Amino acid sequence: MKGLIITHKGFEDIAAKEAEELAGCEAETEDSVAILHAKNLLDLCLLSYKAQSAIKVMSLLAKTQATQDIAETASNLNRAIADTDLSPWFSENTTFKVVCARTGTHRFTSQDIMLEAAKTIKDKTNRDISLDNPDITFYIYVAESTIYFGVDLAGMDLSKRDYRIFAHPAALKGTIAYCLTRLAEYKRTDTLLDPFTKSGIIPIEAALYATKTPVNHYRKDALAFRTLKPLENEDFDSFFKKIDREMNTGSKTSIYSIDSSMPSITAAQKNAKLAGVVKKITFSRIELEWLDTKFSEGEIDKIVTSPPEESSRLHSRFVEKLYKELFYQAKYALSVKGTMTCILRNPELLKKVAQLNGFTAEHERAVSLGKEQLKAIRLIRS
Repeated sequence: MKGLIITHKGFEDIAAKEAEELAGCEAETEDSVAILHAKNLLDLCLLSYKAQSAIKVMSLLAKTQATQDIAETASNLNRAIADTDLSPWFSENTTFKVVCARTGTHRFTSQDIMLEAAKTIKDKTNRDISLDNPDITFYIYVAESTIYFGVDLAGMDLSKRDYRIFAHPAALKGTIAYCLTRLAEYKRTDTLLDPFTKSGIIPIEAALYATKTPVNHYRKDALAFRTLKPLENEDFDSFFKKIDREMNTGSKTSIYSIDSSMPSITAAQKNAKLAGVVKKITFSRIELEWLDTKFSEGEIDKIVTSPPEESSRLHSRFVEKLYKELFYQAKYALSVKGTMTCILRNPELLKKVAQLNGFTAEHERAVSLGKEQLKAIRLIRS
């Protein structure tokens, strides 16, 4: 059985790795997706429940090509749907809707694609469309010139976090924060520090991963796969209990959420409480220059953070001074093999200051957050 994880462009390998770890799925990556080879539909449901890298998890039914010609694209899509056996997903009274998302530039809209697909499915199945309360949602993802067609197993945007109530304007999405911790090669036994925690997203995602807490633990009742026809005989109470038994809430973690702003620390604590991991994170309001009083020399394995950048509010000289202090403190606090992993719009100033302080970029990659382009960079001592 084929599945699909839609993730952020630039983090496809991390989504594939997570699918293998959680569900034993072999995976191959394409632009902003990981194509999964799952043993069964329940493995994909497990990923809908637990995967921290996923924007969507789908049962992949068909794959075809998009062109700049709407008629040709519609023909390709309609043929792919016509060739797909949809009968397992429908009972006599099943209603459906179609949702479409796109990345890239096209001469057609998502609405064009949705209308074409909805008409084809309706003609093929003779079932009704329900925009408000469908029994099944077919999802079409157009990534540049590739169209993926399948069933949305969660029925929600998995990149949104219920715990993210107290937000900082520069806070990361949970999916990005999780992928950043994995890019840092964070292990559950590592000591992790975010010195610019904002609303605590990076430490919270690290704590969810470290304790094996399903990211959708508190919204399991809303997951769409619970009512899908192919799974109508499944005992989902037992399904969730089996997964939740793996939660290691008693495990010892060394995760530090630090910021110079007390409102940020308060927000981070509240978010962590909503996520169920507040006891797994140590929160402190500390100015950056006082980090060496908080930690012993070489105590930190991973610094993972989204540092401030030059803006209309922050002058470049102030940011440069902040970076100098960051690397001064990192030289003291990081272990010999410790790393610093950052994500920001423009890493050039950070890399310049890093080099002057004995750090080099071991790994760098571009990451897309919608139309915003970011750079993720992992730094090691020279």
